[in-house]
Formats: sequence, structure tokens, C-alpha cells
Amino acid sequence: MIDEHEWRSVLQVVEDGTFSAAARHLFISQPSLSQCIKKIEGELGQPIFDRSQTPLALTEAGRIYVREARRLAAVARDMKKAVEDLSALQTGRLVIGSSHTRSFCYLAPHLVAFHRMFPGIDLEVLEGSVVQLKEYVRQGKVDFALLYAPLPEREFSFLPLLDEHVCLAIPPNHPLATPYHGKQPLTRPVISFSALQGLPFIPLKPHRQMASVYEQLCRQTGTQPQEVFVADTIIGAMRLASLGMGATLVTDMMMERQEDHEHLLYVSLAEYVEPRHLLAGYGSRQPLSQAAREFIRRLQES
Repeated sequence: MIDEHEWRSVLQVVEDGTFSAAARHLFISQPSLSQCIKKIEGELGQPIFDRSQTPLALTEAGRIYVREARRLAAVARDMKKAVEDLSALQTGRLVIGSSHTRSFCYLAPHLVAFHRMFPGIDLEVLEGSVVQLKEYVRQGKVDFALLYAPLPEREFSFLPLLDEHVCLAIPPNHPLATPYHGKQPLTRPVISFSALQGLPFIPLKPHRQMASVYEQLCRQTGTQPQEVFVADTIIGAMRLASLGMGATLVTDMMMERQEDHEHLLYVSLAEYVEPRHLLAGYGSRQPLSQAAREFIRRLQES
């Protein structure tokens, strides 16, 4: 009942919700997986899954099994990290959780530099939404994830990385760019968000954190820009802005790293917007590996 292959198979079924999807991820046939689960259930004397529901639901015995299996997974992960730390960064694996935007604009150069310095460390980025990234940390799927403060203190530990400040990106053909002839001044201009009243703007979809900043500024200033397109990511919004569709909200970190920034005019907002505190968040009971600590140190020093 403590065979690693068996309990990892159960955890994969729980994650995927179906035997067929779990079998694909485990690179085995569905009949083989079903036989494995039946063997475990036979040893337990009780079913793990309620097969009458779709997706599969856990029985009470199944919930107990999965809870203990996750503990075994955590022990196995911590043991592997402890052994890898003995190699002094010569070998090992580092998995980082990040949004797609942050992977592209923030992590990419650090991944390249870290790989050049420590080629024996296998690097992986697991992308997802904020909710997914937090769940990846809880499940031990990532060594750490790039998350914003605040984090639940009982579940997460964290190390600070940087503070991001919200600013406005304006295309050269935008009415607000006229005084600057489409070129970035040496000193970043400051304007009120209210200047966007009725002007073309690209907001983000409601589930994005920047969307709440946009809504806050609209309420605070009584302003309603002309929403010409609702983008899914900041990268997408910046690309559309660089092509002249409208202005959009970005962070100064993205302004410095995004390749399209030379086509945009960046201005600071006269209104106060709380900086976003970017953190390296990890499980409070999940010690950081040496590779994770070294990578975070390099992020902090950049």
C-alpha cells in the first residue's frame, strides 16, 4: 500500500479527474491504470473512487488515502532536494511557477543566465493563473512561484523580489502623445487618469489583477475611456497599444523589459496606485532547495 508507483497513480487520477487523462499523463494504458487502482482498493478493502460521478469523486477512504499520499509525495520531494543540495548545484531540478506574462517579461533572461552558470540544473516553468500558481505551491508541484502580496501566512512563506508601479503606455498616434511628438522624454511625464475620458483604451479581462486597478482609477476619477478592445494579458494589450489601437495600463518592470517599449510613450499617473509587491512564494512546510535559493538571490539582485 506504500508502493510509490501506486500512490502517484492515484494522485494523478485525482488531479486529472478521469482514468483516461491520468493514463495519458502517466504514459500507460487505461486498462493498466484501472488494474492498478483496483489492486490498491482490494488491499484497502474499500473503494477509493466513486465511479458513478463524472469527474470521479473520492470516497471517504479515498480522501484519507490521498491525504496520506500527498504527505508521502512531500517527503519524497524533500528527500530529493536534500540529496541534490549535496551536489553544490552540479545537478538537480528547479521548477518555477509563473504567469505567462511574467515568464516572458521577467523570468526569461534570468533563466538563460542561470542555465549558463549551472547547466546541470534542469529548469522548468509551470505557468498558470494566480489561483493555479497558489495551488501548485500547495501541492508541491513548484519549488516557488512568482506571486503578489499578501499571501496566506499559514500556508506560504515568501521572499521579496521587487515592487511594481503602475503606469500608462500610450501609442505614438494617441491624442495624449501629441505634446511629446511620439517620443519618450528624458523625464517620464505625469498625467491624470481623467485625461483618458472618451479616448481609446485597452483594458484587461475582469479576472486579471490589472483590471481591478483600471476599475479603481475609473471610479476614483469619474473617468470612462473608450474601451476599444478587452485583452487577456498585459503582453497582448501592449502589443495592440504599440500598433496604435489605444492606451493601456502596464507596470514599470514590464516597461523596462518588454521589446515593444520603444514604440510606446510611458507616463506616470497623478493618482496614487498601491505598488504591487512581487514575491517568491513557497510552501511554509516546504524548504527551498539550494538551486531555488540561488535563483531567488539572483532575482533579488537584478
